[in-house]
Amino acid sequence: MEKVNEQFKTDKRSIRTRKAIKFALCKMVKTHELSDISITDIAKMAGINRNSFYTHYKNIYNILDDINNDILVFTEGIIKKHTYAAFTEDPYPVMCEFSNAIANNKYFSEYLLFSRSATELTSKLKDSICELVYGIYCAERKNTNLTVRYMIAYLIGGIFEVYSLYFRREKEIPLEQITAHVSQLVYKGIINMRAIKNG
Repeated sequence: MEKVNEQFKTDKRSIRTRKAIKFALCKMVKTHELSDISITDIAKMAGINRNSFYTHYKNIYNILDDINNDILVFTEGIIKKHTYAAFTEDPYPVMCEFSNAIANNKYFSEYLLFSRSATELTSKLKDSICELVYGIYCAERKNTNLTVRYMIAYLIGGIFEVYSLYFRREKEIPLEQITAHVSQLVYKGIINMRAIKNG
Protein backbone atom coordinates (compact mmCIF):
# COMPACT_ATOMS: atom_id res chain seq x y z
CA MET A 1 0.00 0.00 0.00
CA GLU A 2 2.86 2.37 0.79
CA LYS A 3 4.35 1.82 -2.67
CA VAL A 4 1.00 2.53 -4.29
CA ASN A 5 0.62 5.77 -2.33
CA GLU A 6 4.15 6.82 -3.26
CA GLN A 7 3.45 6.11 -6.92
CA PHE A 8 0.27 8.16 -6.68
CA LYS A 9 2.19 11.10 -5.19
CA THR A 10 4.82 10.81 -7.93
CA ASP A 11 2.16 10.74 -10.65
CA LYS A 12 0.43 13.80 -9.20
CA ARG A 13 3.74 15.64 -8.95
CA SER A 14 4.55 14.70 -12.55
CA ILE A 15 1.17 15.96 -13.77
CA ARG A 16 1.67 19.27 -11.93
CA THR A 17 5.15 19.71 -13.40
CA ARG A 18 4.03 18.98 -16.96
CA LYS A 19 1.14 21.39 -16.54
CA ALA A 20 3.48 24.13 -15.28
CA ILE A 21 5.77 23.58 -18.27
CA LYS A 22 2.89 23.75 -20.75
CA PHE A 23 1.48 26.92 -19.25
CA ALA A 24 4.94 28.48 -19.21
CA LEU A 25 5.35 27.87 -22.94
CA CYS A 26 1.83 29.16 -23.65
CA LYS A 27 2.61 32.35 -21.79
CA MET A 28 6.01 32.89 -23.42
CA VAL A 29 4.92 32.26 -26.99
CA LYS A 30 2.54 35.22 -26.78
CA THR A 31 5.46 37.64 -26.47
CA HIS A 32 8.40 35.72 -27.98
CA GLU A 33 9.19 34.05 -31.27
CA LEU A 34 9.18 30.29 -30.80
CA SER A 35 12.77 30.08 -32.04
CA ASP A 36 13.88 32.54 -29.33
CA ILE A 37 12.50 30.51 -26.42
CA SER A 38 15.00 28.31 -24.63
CA ILE A 39 14.54 25.32 -22.35
CA THR A 40 16.13 27.40 -19.59
CA ASP A 41 13.53 30.15 -20.08
CA ILE A 42 10.67 27.67 -19.87
CA ALA A 43 12.11 25.91 -16.83
CA LYS A 44 12.61 29.21 -15.01
CA MET A 45 9.04 30.36 -15.68
CA ALA A 46 7.68 26.95 -14.68
CA GLY A 47 9.67 27.09 -11.41
CA ILE A 48 11.73 23.96 -12.12
CA ASN A 49 15.31 23.15 -13.12
CA ARG A 50 16.52 21.90 -16.51
CA ASN A 51 16.95 18.34 -15.27
CA SER A 52 13.33 18.26 -14.20
CA PHE A 53 12.31 19.57 -17.61
CA TYR A 54 14.16 16.80 -19.43
CA THR A 55 12.52 14.24 -17.19
CA HIS A 56 9.24 15.12 -18.89
CA TYR A 57 10.10 16.48 -22.34
CA LYS A 58 12.90 16.17 -24.87
CA ASN A 59 12.36 19.56 -26.48
CA ILE A 60 9.86 22.37 -27.05
CA TYR A 61 8.10 20.50 -29.84
CA ASN A 62 7.28 17.68 -27.44
CA ILE A 63 5.46 20.26 -25.30
CA LEU A 64 3.52 21.50 -28.32
CA ASP A 65 2.48 17.94 -29.12
CA ASP A 66 1.29 17.47 -25.55
CA ILE A 67 -0.72 20.72 -25.58
CA ASN A 68 -2.22 19.79 -28.93
CA ASN A 69 -3.24 16.39 -27.60
CA ASP A 70 -4.77 17.90 -24.44
CA ILE A 71 -6.97 20.24 -26.45
CA LEU A 72 -7.87 17.55 -28.97
CA VAL A 73 -8.99 15.17 -26.21
CA PHE A 74 -10.99 17.98 -24.61
CA THR A 75 -12.61 18.87 -27.95
CA GLU A 76 -13.36 15.25 -28.73
CA GLY A 77 -15.07 14.94 -25.35
CA ILE A 78 -17.40 17.81 -26.25
CA ILE A 79 -18.14 16.45 -29.71
CA LYS A 80 -18.89 12.94 -28.51
CA LYS A 81 -21.56 14.19 -26.10
CA HIS A 82 -23.73 15.03 -29.11
CA THR A 83 -24.89 12.91 -32.03
CA TYR A 84 -23.94 13.97 -35.53
CA ALA A 85 -27.62 14.06 -36.52
CA ALA A 86 -28.48 16.45 -33.68
CA PHE A 87 -25.51 18.66 -34.49
CA THR A 88 -26.47 18.98 -38.15
CA GLU A 89 -30.00 20.02 -37.19
CA ASP A 90 -28.86 22.57 -34.61
CA PRO A 91 -25.13 23.26 -34.05
CA TYR A 92 -25.84 25.79 -31.28
CA PRO A 93 -25.68 23.39 -28.25
CA VAL A 94 -22.25 22.11 -29.34
CA MET A 95 -20.99 25.60 -30.17
CA CYS A 96 -22.31 26.91 -26.85
CA GLU A 97 -20.39 24.24 -24.95
CA PHE A 98 -17.31 24.89 -27.06
CA SER A 99 -17.57 28.65 -26.44
CA ASN A 100 -17.80 28.14 -22.69
CA ALA A 101 -14.81 25.82 -22.85
CA ILE A 102 -12.81 28.49 -24.65
CA ALA A 103 -13.75 31.10 -22.08
CA ASN A 104 -13.04 28.89 -19.06
CA ASN A 105 -10.14 26.67 -20.18
CA LYS A 106 -6.70 28.26 -20.16
CA TYR A 107 -5.34 26.01 -22.88
CA PHE A 108 -7.98 27.31 -25.27
CA SER A 109 -7.71 30.93 -24.28
CA GLU A 110 -3.91 30.88 -24.36
CA TYR A 111 -3.94 29.26 -27.81
CA LEU A 112 -6.39 31.80 -29.13
CA LEU A 113 -4.27 34.66 -27.80
CA PHE A 114 -1.04 33.49 -29.40
CA SER A 115 0.95 35.95 -31.43
CA ARG A 116 1.68 35.34 -35.10
CA SER A 117 4.85 33.52 -34.09
CA ALA A 118 2.61 30.67 -32.94
CA THR A 119 0.97 30.06 -36.33
CA GLU A 120 2.59 26.64 -36.43
CA LEU A 121 0.89 25.64 -33.17
CA THR A 122 -2.60 26.76 -34.13
CA SER A 123 -2.23 25.33 -37.62
CA LYS A 124 -1.44 21.90 -36.22
CA LEU A 125 -4.38 22.09 -33.82
CA LYS A 126 -6.76 23.10 -36.62
CA ASP A 127 -5.55 20.17 -38.73
CA SER A 128 -6.06 17.76 -35.83
CA ILE A 129 -9.62 18.97 -35.16
CA CYS A 130 -10.43 18.87 -38.88
CA GLU A 131 -9.32 15.24 -39.08
CA LEU A 132 -11.36 14.42 -35.98
CA VAL A 133 -14.53 16.01 -37.39
CA TYR A 134 -13.93 14.55 -40.86
CA GLY A 135 -13.55 11.08 -39.35
CA ILE A 136 -16.87 11.45 -37.52
CA TYR A 137 -18.53 12.75 -40.68
CA CYS A 138 -17.27 9.80 -42.75
CA ALA A 139 -18.45 7.30 -40.15
CA GLU A 140 -21.89 8.84 -39.71
CA ARG A 141 -22.64 9.79 -43.31
CA LYS A 142 -20.75 6.95 -45.01
CA ASN A 143 -19.31 9.65 -47.25
CA THR A 144 -15.55 9.86 -47.84
CA ASN A 145 -15.58 12.61 -50.45
CA LEU A 146 -12.40 14.63 -49.87
CA THR A 147 -14.23 17.86 -50.74
CA VAL A 148 -15.89 17.60 -47.33
CA ARG A 149 -12.51 17.75 -45.63
CA TYR A 150 -11.85 21.12 -47.26
CA MET A 151 -15.27 22.38 -46.25
CA ILE A 152 -14.61 21.34 -42.65
CA ALA A 153 -11.19 23.03 -42.75
CA TYR A 154 -12.87 26.23 -43.91
CA LEU A 155 -15.39 26.12 -41.06
CA ILE A 156 -12.80 25.26 -38.38
CA GLY A 157 -10.46 28.00 -39.61
CA GLY A 158 -13.30 30.53 -39.51
CA ILE A 159 -14.28 29.53 -35.98
CA PHE A 160 -10.69 29.95 -34.79
CA GLU A 161 -10.44 33.40 -36.37
CA VAL A 162 -13.71 34.57 -34.83
CA TYR A 163 -12.75 33.54 -31.30
CA SER A 164 -9.20 34.79 -31.72
CA LEU A 165 -10.51 38.23 -32.65
CA TYR A 166 -13.02 38.09 -29.79
CA PHE A 167 -10.29 37.57 -27.18
CA ARG A 168 -7.88 40.04 -28.77
CA ARG A 169 -10.59 42.71 -28.74
CA GLU A 170 -11.12 42.11 -25.02
CA LYS A 171 -14.61 40.64 -25.31
CA GLU A 172 -16.27 43.83 -26.54
CA ILE A 173 -19.55 42.01 -27.26
CA PRO A 174 -21.25 39.15 -25.34
CA LEU A 175 -19.89 35.66 -25.95
CA GLU A 176 -23.47 34.39 -26.43
CA GLN A 177 -23.83 36.72 -29.40
CA ILE A 178 -20.65 35.40 -30.98
CA THR A 179 -21.79 31.82 -30.39
CA ALA A 180 -25.17 32.40 -32.02
CA HIS A 181 -23.64 33.91 -35.16
CA VAL A 182 -20.96 31.22 -35.42
CA SER A 183 -23.64 28.55 -35.08
CA GLN A 184 -25.56 30.08 -37.99
CA LEU A 185 -22.44 30.06 -40.16
CA VAL A 186 -21.69 26.45 -39.24
CA TYR A 187 -25.27 25.46 -40.07
CA LYS A 188 -24.96 27.02 -43.54
CA GLY A 189 -21.75 25.07 -44.04
CA ILE A 190 -23.52 21.86 -43.02
CA ILE A 191 -26.27 22.51 -45.59
CA ASN A 192 -23.60 22.84 -48.29
CA MET A 193 -21.90 19.62 -47.19
CA ARG A 194 -25.20 17.73 -47.42
CA ALA A 195 -25.19 18.41 -51.16
CA ILE A 196 -21.77 16.78 -51.65
CA LYS A 197 -22.18 13.26 -52.99
CA ASN A 198 -19.96 10.34 -52.07
CA GLY A 199 -17.09 9.56 -54.37
